[in-house]
Amino acid sequence: MTEEKESSQPDENAADQAAAAVREGLPKAVLLSDAESGTPEAGPSADAPPSADPPPAPALSDTADQAASSVREGLPKALLLADVAGSVPATGPSAYVPPTVALRSEARETIHGRAANDIARLRFDFPTEKYPDFKTYVNTPGRTMGIEMAGGKVAYPDIVVVQHPENYTKIVAQIETNETIREGVASHEWLPYSELAPLYLYVPVGKGDEALSLCKQMGVAVVGVRTWRYLAGYEEPEINDHFTVASGPEDMLPKILRPS
Repeated sequence: MTEEKESSQPDENAADQAAAAVREGLPKAVLLSDAESGTPEAGPSADAPPSADPPPAPALSDTADQAASSVREGLPKALLLADVAGSVPATGPSAYVPPTVALRSEARETIHGRAANDIARLRFDFPTEKYPDFKTYVNTPGRTMGIEMAGGKVAYPDIVVVQHPENYTKIVAQIETNETIREGVASHEWLPYSELAPLYLYVPVGKGDEALSLCKQMGVAVVGVRTWRYLAGYEEPEINDHFTVASGPEDMLPKILRPS
């Protein structure tokens, strides 16, 4: 009678169970690669001599370790970093979003963004020979430089000038349209921004006195109010000085008499 060879089925089931236990702890995105491509079976080693008898089945713990190691070899390093670095760090401070942000219509926001970038280029074109370490950022249409507020939130005025590379805030500027010259904007935007750095306001032509009155009413320490407008046939805006805080005797002189 032919003697049947002892079956190794129990060891194979144990290996399958161990591999399944490891796979249950992995993200589904990782397991999809097995379903799409499959894991090729390992062939015989070229250096190992042939053997008539099958090798002994590995112990359960060894099988689990090998299964885990085999799967981990196919993982991106970014996933494995969690083993070393621990949990993902918490996100940074949130952005300050004033409730008046919805005042601008889509069309007005397009004009506002154009004006902000043009004014930054014409009036805040840093660095310059006099200020070689100044750098200008425009936060429209996308955020590029924020300033941390007292409460921990980060504000994004339209224009931010910093001292580079320390990023000390030197100047902030807000560009307004006709629909944003109002008390709510002065309270929720001009006032908190004026506490971060010297504030300049750029308002449409004809709105300078109204903006200055709002600053006095709301206690906004504005250092300059400018007016702007686009004229037909011109690409760049016309900008005029409406009000400037006098910081010394020279600033009180007429422009033609001020030292350059």
